[in-house]
Amino acid sequence: MSNFEDYDLTRGAGTRSRANRTPNRVNNGAPRRRPDSQYSQGQMNYDYDMSLDDEMDMYNYDLQGEAMDQRMSRQGVSRQGAARSAGARTGAPRQGQPRRSSQPVRHSASHPGTRSSSSRSGRGGSSRPTSAGASRRPSSSKKGSSAKKNKKKKTRRTVIVVEVVILLVLALVFFLWNKISKIDTGITYEKETNDLDEATVELLSNYTTIALFGVDNRSTGNTDSGNSDTIMIAAINNDTKEVKLVSVQRDTYLKVEDDKYRKCNYAYGHSGPDGACNMLNANLDISVDGFVAVDFWTLATIVDDLGGLELEITQKMINTDNPDTHQNALAGYIAEVENVLNYHPDEEDGWKKSDCYFDSPGTYKLNGAQVVGYCRNRYAVDNDYGRAANQRMVVNMIVEKAKKADLVTLNKITDHVFEKMSTNLSKTQLISMATAVKDYEIVGSSGFPFDLTTGNFGSKGSLVVPCTLSTNVVKLHEYLYDQQDYTVTESVQAISDKVSSDTGTSEGSATVNQTPDSSQ
Repeated sequence: MSNFEDYDLTRGAGTRSRANRTPNRVNNGAPRRRPDSQYSQGQMNYDYDMSLDDEMDMYNYDLQGEAMDQRMSRQGVSRQGAARSAGARTGAPRQGQPRRSSQPVRHSASHPGTRSSSSRSGRGGSSRPTSAGASRRPSSSKKGSSAKKNKKKKTRRTVIVVEVVILLVLALVFFLWNKISKIDTGITYEKETNDLDEATVELLSNYTTIALFGVDNRSTGNTDSGNSDTIMIAAINNDTKEVKLVSVQRDTYLKVEDDKYRKCNYAYGHSGPDGACNMLNANLDISVDGFVAVDFWTLATIVDDLGGLELEITQKMINTDNPDTHQNALAGYIAEVENVLNYHPDEEDGWKKSDCYFDSPGTYKLNGAQVVGYCRNRYAVDNDYGRAANQRMVVNMIVEKAKKADLVTLNKITDHVFEKMSTNLSKTQLISMATAVKDYEIVGSSGFPFDLTTGNFGSKGSLVVPCTLSTNVVKLHEYLYDQQDYTVTESVQAISDKVSSDTGTSEGSATVNQTPDSSQ
């Protein structure tokens, strides 16, 4: 695997209504009428505006009249007698009010072609309703009609709002589907797991476990080969949307396939994401549901589209040189990332010296290439597990910044990087996760192994060794899935015994004890 620290820094320089209708009632609801001279004996002729609303008023009022007639009939009171009683009362003026006419109006329920008092009262024709029909005032009917109209308007408004919401949701789904269609989802993943007990299988089903791979292949958009420079496990609680991240140190000595034991990043380079996911399942007693793989260019572009990240440059980073090249280690990593990506095309070698060196410690806003170099630097940051801690910190910063980004920024990111990503997750799964992105919260992160030692182990090279694998897997299940007192499978126990035998280590050999990141 090519290393950034070998790069020669000397190669480059420095967004018809009711109001228009003629009213048919005046004088506070009284009907318009012709002069008294036009009255005919026993009849009243009105100039009505028979609009639809008036027809509704009359219809509702007549229904009330029929109900009243039925009640009067049951009480033994004839409708004709009630009309005469009403006529007698209408002859007397109201207190404090003059008579409307000196001649009382005659009513006859049996006279053909003559309106009854109940009919006229529906149009406001009687100056005073009968006692039996006192509750049947036109104003009450008017109010009832208005209430119905308001109810209809509210119903229409509700329907319109629902329709708009549905259209927006469909538009969002179409938008996401169009964007996600750019992602390479054609990679298959044939899941293989250990013989997990029933309780563990049920518990893991409450989580979505995703493997995240950062691939070191020096070829933009080609994520089906190359060693996995970054290996992370994201355990998503399906109910709470809480996420926990664990970095698996790339140099961890594990079983990578069949009976072969090597650094775990070998699995991706040799058998792709399918083999890398099953390597995690076999060594950790987990069930990876899917994976997402990105390369240097993807990470750098996401950071640039988000406007950069503010990261701390320590004095130790400024002072520490690569022991092989005797050049500043951080500068060497940044320079090669810019060279590989041709980050500054106007420069001879695609990189700038001013991007690589820092005069004093402090917090700087770093561009995409600088962030990738920062994530790869293993000097002055406690070697491999220190570098993994920086990688988790950067992932957390990207997620938090993306959650606050506007739609224009998110759209730019999807246009730029989706087609350079690889995953086995379906488009339906990706859309579901994308629409809930603001609900996800990273509540913790740590490194694996928790208890480890490092060293050069002859032909096996420089390794990170779990002390022991079985005890570390127990802690992993407790941390990621809140599974208490987990017992590893026979498969993991056999791998653990082999690792201890090959490296001569035991539980007491641990020289580093990793704890969850303090920033969480």
